[in-house]
Amino acid sequence: MAKNSLESSLPGFILTILGTSLEPKYLCRECCRILRKPVQAQCGHRFCWFCYNNITSSGPQRCTACQQEGIFEEPASILDTNSAFPDNAARREIENLPAVCNNEGCSWKGSIKEYETSHEGKCERSLVQCQACQEMIQLSEKEQHSERECPERNLNCRYCKLSFSFKHIKAHDEICQKFPLQCEGCGKKKILREKFADHARSCSKYKSPCRFSAVGCNVIVENEKMLHHEQGSMAEHLRMLLAAVQSLREREGQSRSLQAPHSKAQELGSSIRELEQRLGSLGLYCSAEEEEEEEGGAAATLLSLADRQLNGYSGKAQALPKLCEALARKLSTFENIVCVLNREVEKSSLTLEAYSQQHRLDQQSMDSLTHKVRQMERSLAMKDLAIAELEQKFKEQEFSTYDGIFIWKIGDFTRKRQDAREGRTPAMFSPGFYTSKYGYKMCMRLYLNGDGTGRGTHLSLFFVVMKGNSDALLKWPFNQKVTLMLLDQNNREHIIDAFRPDVTSSSFQRPISEMNIASGCPLFCPLAKLEGKSSYLRDDTIFIKAIVDLTGL
Repeated sequence: MAKNSLESSLPGFILTILGTSLEPKYLCRECCRILRKPVQAQCGHRFCWFCYNNITSSGPQRCTACQQEGIFEEPASILDTNSAFPDNAARREIENLPAVCNNEGCSWKGSIKEYETSHEGKCERSLVQCQACQEMIQLSEKEQHSERECPERNLNCRYCKLSFSFKHIKAHDEICQKFPLQCEGCGKKKILREKFADHARSCSKYKSPCRFSAVGCNVIVENEKMLHHEQGSMAEHLRMLLAAVQSLREREGQSRSLQAPHSKAQELGSSIRELEQRLGSLGLYCSAEEEEEEEGGAAATLLSLADRQLNGYSGKAQALPKLCEALARKLSTFENIVCVLNREVEKSSLTLEAYSQQHRLDQQSMDSLTHKVRQMERSLAMKDLAIAELEQKFKEQEFSTYDGIFIWKIGDFTRKRQDAREGRTPAMFSPGFYTSKYGYKMCMRLYLNGDGTGRGTHLSLFFVVMKGNSDALLKWPFNQKVTLMLLDQNNREHIIDAFRPDVTSSSFQRPISEMNIASGCPLFCPLAKLEGKSSYLRDDTIFIKAIVDLTGL
């Protein structure tokens, strides 16, 4: 079967979308649904394209419908990829069948073709499975569910920006190193958890447990008062240390005493067993009298052994006072060391507090200086702007004339023309000039590579009326004759063009913006006259002169 535009990746339509009764000829013989993109096999049975492709994907197959109907015959009943063709007639009939949406709450109606092209898979009431929590939700609520309701949705921690599951985000807040904390001592907020330990050590108002809490001191005091507490409670702290040391010694003695009876019991048991063995062996060879004598001797032997053991215990008992004295001397030495260490810690704490105070003062001074520098930078920028404006005004006044005549000197002509030819600076303006101190303000606009009809062949020169300070006092529109000249630097043959303004043109009305539209001569001077040894171009410089007729002003 040749592949074409009728191909589909879906099986037939479900029967519940049909708005009327269905004829059996419109059912797929494989999926038993309404045919979608129907194809007809050689045997005459119809299949969805998707279903037929699945049947023949592993090679030619027997038509099960033919077998069920008892009409199987080869080769017509053999389904093969090249033995079926699209059934366009059936497709058109099916597409025109009425259809309804089977999703609960949806009132859509139309044809099967409209259902396939515009509604299937797009119905807001259709149920889809959330990929995260596997819950079935309506398509219209999918976005809201994914962003706000799904318990498995991922959120970025607002502090460290790491991604976590919604159900774990609160637990993460308890350990997030970027989470902001507030110091209960000084009240400072937004201290990152990773820096809070440093703040707690340096904050004078932060409450910390006493360093002797390990031996029983339960006081919690502000850092700035810790030194006072330790000085006032030194005797109590030493008493706690002594009690802790004594407790350790008692536990050590108990451990040893528990071990000693056990070993002694074992020794006495073995001694008794030896004596019993001796008595038994003596009884075999001696008479009753002799046994009495032997028993007296054994008893003497036992008494002798007991005396020796008592002497040994007595020696150990005499050694105990000396051992206690040695332990007491060691304890005294340790107490002295603790006192020295406490004094050193106090000195270090005072030094650290002094450094912290100096650091805060330095930081405040730096902040103040930074603020002043920024103020000076802003002030300097405003002054630079004012200076630039003054320089611009000075240049305008330096080059301005007030008699309607202006000579414009243009140097570095070759480079500027090259810039114009390459489009970097196609046009340039002359400084402004006036017909009188309070008269019209004007300027010239020059295209060194031409403009409009003169582009690439001529110099184009235009006259521009500018917005001036005295425009309200002047007569409008501008109606004075204008003469433009390219000066021959040998004073022989100037190139001259003159015109009288068209009073109906917007170029000569009172300016609303800074400049009116330029008006003048796009073919003012052929560029050929400026090549070679031209009298108009000397020392890479040209001169352009403008004359405004002052008659009537």
